[in-house]
Amino acid sequence: MHFFDSLISETEKLITPFSKREYAKDISWHDAGQPQVIMRRDTAVELDGVGFNLITSAEIPDGIVVVGDELKEIKKDRKFARVAIVKIDKIDDEQKEYNLIKKIEYVKYHCFPDNCMMRSTSRSHREAVRVSKQALIDGADFCKIGSLLIEKYKEIPAVKAVKMIFITAESMDYHAIEKIAEKNYTITETLNHVINNLVLDCNTCNLKEICDQVEGIKELHFNKAVAYHEG
Repeated sequence: MHFFDSLISETEKLITPFSKREYAKDISWHDAGQPQVIMRRDTAVELDGVGFNLITSAEIPDGIVVVGDELKEIKKDRKFARVAIVKIDKIDDEQKEYNLIKKIEYVKYHCFPDNCMMRSTSRSHREAVRVSKQALIDGADFCKIGSLLIEKYKEIPAVKAVKMIFITAESMDYHAIEKIAEKNYTITETLNHVINNLVLDCNTCNLKEICDQVEGIKELHFNKAVAYHEG
């Protein structure tokens, strides 16, 4: 899986100028087991931004990277981003690859960090998080919450490692991160289109630009078409 590697490079380039804290996967935060409602009066901080996964077959270690302030250092609501770089096994079947990408996407809907309220949408990658005052009293931080998320991703057998990146730096170019999230979504939808639609006239396809930009997608489309006609 290499379709998203250029987006991983873009993300790494964006965060390079910033100071970072890097943690190995550690003791994870508690999972409440179900969605929670946190009232505004009980909220210590609200983070609003994007959260998305970038899938790769390249080698990465489990770990958590914080770009900007830790939770306890944030004194007012601000923008943020959560990026999960997820290493998977190499898969020869494109349909199984796509299904795995979607399965990984659903992880965020089944992870409920205790005393945190997470709201997210798939298509826009919008993500908002409320962290309660009690969570900070109990010692919640990005290392613990990131470790919980890593555990949830790795419940999927094909997931071999996860690098969680939490971005809270106020001077970060969040518009650029949102653009990466949009490209990520478009590549995923293009893969679905190529796998399930054998229209060969690329000039009539509204996803032609992505096929031209992302290495391997046009080749995948051609190979699927040849296999269809030979079969």
